[in-house]
Amino acid sequence: MLLSTFELLLKPITPNPGMLPNTDRKILQGYFLTVANPTNRNLRLRLRFNAITPPLDLSQLLVIRDNLGNNVFESLTPQNTYDFGLAAGDTGLIILQPNILTLDPNTTNLEFRGYVEIFVLQRLPFPFPGPLTPTRLLLTPEHRGTFLPGPAGGNDFDQLFTAVPTATGASLMDVDTLVDPPILTNPPIPLPGTMPGIPVPPSSDLQGIQQALAVMTQQIDDLSQQISNSRPTVPQNGNSMRVPV
Repeated sequence: MLLSTFELLLKPITPNPGMLPNTDRKILQGYFLTVANPTNRNLRLRLRFNAITPPLDLSQLLVIRDNLGNNVFESLTPQNTYDFGLAAGDTGLIILQPNILTLDPNTTNLEFRGYVEIFVLQRLPFPFPGPLTPTRLLLTPEHRGTFLPGPAGGNDFDQLFTAVPTATGASLMDVDTLVDPPILTNPPIPLPGTMPGIPVPPSSDLQGIQQALAVMTQQIDDLSQQISNSRPTVPQNGNSMRVPV
């Protein structure tokens, strides 16, 4: 579901210095999302960052997760998503920002704008999926920026932060559930005479679930046809007939 917009920056405040000193200082701005899980169950969550002009350059971005009192440095997936776990009653902080560990502020200018989606991930139930109910979470997105020292040098750092409105206008949101089927790395070998396992579609949307059900129906029909073809011949006129083995 839609969460909010985002803006990532590593660029001068103004294109030209102008008449005021240090107006060409650079700002490093990131997207900060505080997530609280008020439910009584552990959750797996997914964030998806969408940007078109320009598209996200993953080599220039860094994801930081902090929910255990320390920072974990990671990256977005090629699909611009980030998955993480959040225990029942716990609160975590997710940060997406320009990768200041590798980028040189003196030579790099970048800006990305787009929107964020959030989902609760759920394994595909067997044999049929049940109703996918939303999960209530507390979400607080922010933009936090750091003004880097000006071209004249020095150690003059300044910071700012601004709250980012959510798509619903509230912090307490009912987050949609996304089916995330597990992938079997070593699938079991079916016993002779049994129906082979039904492949789990890699897609997590409704179309993938429908395809799985269609495969199930086809395999049941094939099994029924095999049983029908191997059925013994019924004796006629009281004369027994030997069924060839």
